[in-house]
Amino acid sequence: MSTHRRWRDTGQLERAVETAGGAAQFGAEVEQLQDWARGWRLGELRKHRGLSQKQIADLMGISVARVSQIEQGEVSTREVLSRYVAALGGELKLIADFGDEQLRVG
Repeated sequence: MSTHRRWRDTGQLERAVETAGGAAQFGAEVEQLQDWARGWRLGELRKHRGLSQKQIADLMGISVARVSQIEQGEVSTREVLSRYVAALGGELKLIADFGDEQLRVG
């Protein structure tokens, strides 16, 4: 007989929510972690393209410190994210996904 249990059946999620101080705080911390991961990925994309934070700052018309903040997940608006992506040579797309249909909305 197997002693393997699925993670969701272990109670770990419930303990993590409780440790965080409740569902709202847990959700906020998960969102913060996701923001950090996105920022880190943007920084990695910048490096992969051979660009420095100074070059991105100059292209965006902002300080190097602000570029660093963006790469740490501190993005205040979609416009800031769009400008950063454009400085990397990309385009930010906003897609409404309905499963069987998608609509570009921005």
